[in-house]
Parts: sequence; C-alpha cells; structure tokens
Amino acid sequence: MKNNNAGFTLLEVMVALFVVAVAMGGAIKVIENAAQNTSRMTDKTFAGWVAMNKITELRLSSEWPKTGKVKGESEMSDRKWNWEQNTIETDDEKVKRVELSVWGESKDDLDPFVTVVGFLTKP
Repeated sequence: MKNNNAGFTLLEVMVALFVVAVAMGGAIKVIENAAQNTSRMTDKTFAGWVAMNKITELRLSSEWPKTGKVKGESEMSDRKWNWEQNTIETDDEKVKRVELSVWGESKDDLDPFVTVVGFLTKP
C-alpha cells in the first residue's frame, strides 16, 4: 500500500507560524504608532488653540503688555496647559511681538507642543 500524506510537515507549520507572528508584530507596531500620532496631533491642536486664545486676550485687553516673559496656566478640554508668553520690543514703538509657547500639564518636554507668534498694536 502506498502512503500518500497530503498534510504539512511540522517544519512547514512552524515556518508559517513564524511568518504570521512577524507580520502581526509589524501590524501591531503600525497601529501603536498611529494611536500615538493621533494623540500627539490632538495635543498640538488644543495647545494651538490655547496659544491663540491668549494672544486674542492680549489684543482685546486695554493694557499694553510689559516686555519680558510671563508664565501661566489655562484650562481647555478638561486639561491644564502651561504657557509662557515672551513679549519683545520691535523697531516700531507702537508694535510688540508676542511669542506664546504651550506645554501640557506636566511640562516634562523641553520643547513646547506649539509656539505661536503674534503682533500687538498699542491700544
């Protein structure tokens, strides 16, 4: 009698499982990176809104900001955001440059999420 084995050998099954495992590892890494990027972009978006809101508050204020750095905290989207405002004189005495940098609540990162630059005219 002839023995016709139509199945896979143990080695073939192990190689196939290894290939599937490597592919799944790569797919999981791609999904993890996408989730981190989405979270980072959300942080950058809200930080940008915080910075633009602070510059808008300065534009609407009747007070002329002093030259130098000011630090503060704002709340948006149920989170606290640390910001630093750097007001700089320009060549025109009626215009000041404002650089507003925003970090997350912990401010562990050396680099801010965003830095927005605005120009204010004397009220």
